[in-house]
Amino acid sequence: MANIKVFEYEGVTITFEFTDGAKMINATQMIKAFPKKRMADFLKTQGTKDFILALEKRYDNIRVEKSINNENSNVIRIVRGGAAHLQGTWMAEKLALKFASWLSVDFELWVYDRIHELLTTGKTQIQVTPTADIFKSIRLMLDVAEANSQNIETNSQEIELLKNHVGDLEAKILSIDENYYSISGYCALHGIDCPLNKAKVWGMAATKLSGNLNKSIGKAYDAKYGAINTYHLEVLKQVVK
Repeated sequence: MANIKVFEYEGVTITFEFTDGAKMINATQMIKAFPKKRMADFLKTQGTKDFILALEKRYDNIRVEKSINNENSNVIRIVRGGAAHLQGTWMAEKLALKFASWLSVDFELWVYDRIHELLTTGKTQIQVTPTADIFKSIRLMLDVAEANSQNIETNSQEIELLKNHVGDLEAKILSIDENYYSISGYCALHGIDCPLNKAKVWGMAATKLSGNLNKSIGKAYDAKYGAINTYHLEVLKQVVK
């Protein structure tokens, strides 16, 4: 599960995602503290390209073009839609530190301090609670209410309507726009059972089909699984059955 933390630097909020598998920082938010600088100027330097190549070789031995041109990389990740603090360009910890030093020495020290804080104490100035947790609580309350009203047909019907409505909302909260849904979001929208083993199979199939159809793969945040992929409806309709 993703560990999302938000800090503030000179009035600008900057989001850190630290998990066992990946440590990334929202670079789009980082550069907002330096309005006279452009991220593109940093990314196009040969030194930056060489650094990304070295990181990619360390992570999964692939070429630099994956990070420069692809949204699903271990070094650079682009998130569109979903919660505002999760949107934008994300950089792996080491690249983000290099970016911070390019922006400002003082800012570089601040980022070092925040990373040290996360790794040693886990303290933050702002704790972000994923919105999807709300739906887990609502569903639990609805299940309890349904169990207590088995003999009241009217109440049961109203509860079922509420459950369907929560399913629709849950599907939207896990989506990047009206045409993109996560596997679990799509299943919630259509009332499809979505056990983990099936979700993994559907996810792999959706990733492959997205490439074949030249459909982008988005990113969203799920309270249970952390950062997850989202797929175009055209892909999901063919895969999830």
